[in-house]
Amino acid sequence: MLSTNVRKTGFQYDRFFAVINAENRILTARENSNLLHIASEIQNDELTLSVHGSGFISIDLNKTLTTTIDIKIFNDVAKAKIIDYVTNDWLSQVLQEKCRLVSIDQEQLRKMKSKYNGKENDFISFSDIAPIHLISEASLNDLNSKLESPVVIDNFRPNILVTGCSAYEEDTWSRIKIGHCEFEVTLKTPRCSFTTIDPVTTQVHSKQEPLRTLSTYRKAGNYINFGIYLIPKKTGLLNITDPIKTTSFTM
Repeated sequence: MLSTNVRKTGFQYDRFFAVINAENRILTARENSNLLHIASEIQNDELTLSVHGSGFISIDLNKTLTTTIDIKIFNDVAKAKIIDYVTNDWLSQVLQEKCRLVSIDQEQLRKMKSKYNGKENDFISFSDIAPIHLISEASLNDLNSKLESPVVIDNFRPNILVTGCSAYEEDTWSRIKIGHCEFEVTLKTPRCSFTTIDPVTTQVHSKQEPLRTLSTYRKAGNYINFGIYLIPKKTGLLNITDPIKTTSFTM
């Protein structure tokens, strides 16, 4: 992807969709690793989901969705729209359990929590904590220098991967300007067991890497941090070649 539209809730369509199980709870790869086999692509207002050997299915993003339900996301409840039954049947076959595809109800977004420095008008879709997640390539390289087997950036699933700074320099940033878009840094990104799942093989690392190594030098209190979370403050078009300007926290 060479460019994307940044909105208040993050990248356009990012964390906009979710798969829910029979109990209306969001599924992640922690519960069903087959999710990692599903590739997604958006072109011309159409979302295509595909799995090697299982074909594909396409969803018209301009279709009006009418059925709203409550779904469970961690310990929260969110409002979501059901896509369609054809998609649900395809997903249930791929994931080998009864499930449905839903999209966030844009009229009833989730509020970003104050404990994560969310303010009154800060909203999220199906994101864990904040709208956008950033990591520097230098930080990933530094981590890999400490591991027996290197990991890839997909272990961490950031929205933005930046180059040209030193390792963990992003920890010091308070505001970021990328092209015409501006972001406020809200907190460091706490990592979970998802990082230990190989994004290609879907196997959990036998030694809980890279989380175990990160815990030796990136632990603060009860959290193991890697990357930072951002809140968009000026939205617009973001290009992959846009220059970056940063402002650091005042010590």
